[in-house]
Amino acid sequence: MPELRQDPLSGRWVIVAENRAARPDQFAARSETVVDVCPFCPGHEDLTPKASAVYSGDSSIDWQVRVVPNKYPAVELNASGDRGEAAIGVHEVIIESPAHVASLTEVSATEAQLTFVAYRDRLQTLSKDKRLAYGLVFKNARADGGASLEHTHSQLIATSTIPADVQYELAKAGEHQMLHGNCAFCDLIDGELDGDRHVFETDSFAVFCPFSSRFPYEMWVLPKEHCESFETTTDSKLAELAELMQKLIRGLEDILDAPAYNYWIRNAPFRLSAHDDFHWRIELTPRMTRLAGFELGAGCFINPVGPEHAAAELRSAIARVV
Repeated sequence: MPELRQDPLSGRWVIVAENRAARPDQFAARSETVVDVCPFCPGHEDLTPKASAVYSGDSSIDWQVRVVPNKYPAVELNASGDRGEAAIGVHEVIIESPAHVASLTEVSATEAQLTFVAYRDRLQTLSKDKRLAYGLVFKNARADGGASLEHTHSQLIATSTIPADVQYELAKAGEHQMLHGNCAFCDLIDGELDGDRHVFETDSFAVFCPFSSRFPYEMWVLPKEHCESFETTTDSKLAELAELMQKLIRGLEDILDAPAYNYWIRNAPFRLSAHDDFHWRIELTPRMTRLAGFELGAGCFINPVGPEHAAAELRSAIARVV
């Protein structure tokens, strides 16, 4: 029977309706984008803007991870608005490997680690610009995930405004802190680690399928130690996180046969003075369903795979691929 669930931090409603998983074409995929010349492959560096940062753990290789300004940016620092407020910001692309592969699971462990180091470093750098208030790192993998190019990459968009969803979470986290004296996210971790939505954990990170999962097999990754901002994460924890993310995505690929997926880092705003009750996280979801009229019209998601069942499958899959 369908079940209505509400996320306590975002206020978002989700209907878990597992009977809908049997609908025809529920998990149909789109074809991949094919290009003759990939601008992210070595030797084609002139096809992208000049790099903002370059990383390599091997002195014999020019680069293993490369950060470049987006050639078609959604926001710009020198933007001007003719009819409304200017979309001021920075839009960058993080190229995760010289190899022309489609998923984070196909890059080396070093390249994965350097990718997360690049996330942190670029957030640190952009946070110093007083024109910018918030930075969002996100990855679109494969065509259904929104990737316009197959070559594995992530993006970072920093804006002059704080997203409304983040502002709402900040308010709810502040209320929880006042009422209970604890971080809402730390309490969430404590409640999920021994429950049936628990997926995996390392020394530093906890993984679970949230109670009000919007999408099939959605997972949240949170640091066990309270931490507001991703940009304060140490190198050793970034190495641990990169290895963990590759394991989680391999688990998804084992269950779902190389699906498109997205992940994004839900971070605190750059100015932290009033946000010490926040706790950063990564949200990871395969793109198995598409938003339709009800979701768009009502703002309520319909998830055909309950998070308890998804977590059980993921635990088994990760055990197989580790």
